[in-house]
Amino acid sequence: MSETPGKIEKLKQVFEENPEDLQACLQLGQAYLDEFQGEPALEIYRKAVRLNPESSAAHIGLGKAFDSLKRFDEMIDAFREAAFLGPDWREPHYNLAIGLMVVGQYEDTLEHLQKAIEIDPEFAEAHRVLSLVCKLTGREEDSRFHKKEAMRLNPEYRIE
Repeated sequence: MSETPGKIEKLKQVFEENPEDLQACLQLGQAYLDEFQGEPALEIYRKAVRLNPESSAAHIGLGKAFDSLKRFDEMIDAFREAAFLGPDWREPHYNLAIGLMVVGQYEDTLEHLQKAIEIDPEFAEAHRVLSLVCKLTGREEDSRFHKKEAMRLNPEYRIE
């Protein structure tokens, strides 16, 4: 049985007691997403963006909420804003890349995965996904390179 419903209630209480607390808002939104409750997550992440429009993390959460509701255009817009606001943070670029991959925009996916790796060369998951996208786009040599990097950085990827 999931612990998240009780967790949601606790986080709602914390947020109600501290309605200006961005972290409390972000944690509540994530708890909703963990329970596949996209609509309440969307509402909470919209509040997070209103609390701090410059928060890359709030826009990432908003993008994830849109993704959970299969609202892909809005998801990509939110992830683009997150990447704009957090140009030196790997997470928004990675999330944007995954969102672009979902809608089949592989060239743009490559760009943002490469940016995430440029920021953090040890980002194994980004190397792994980049390997897959390179393979899909006919870049076999690049695919092999990034697959080897992913396996070097995370031995669990050797099991594939």
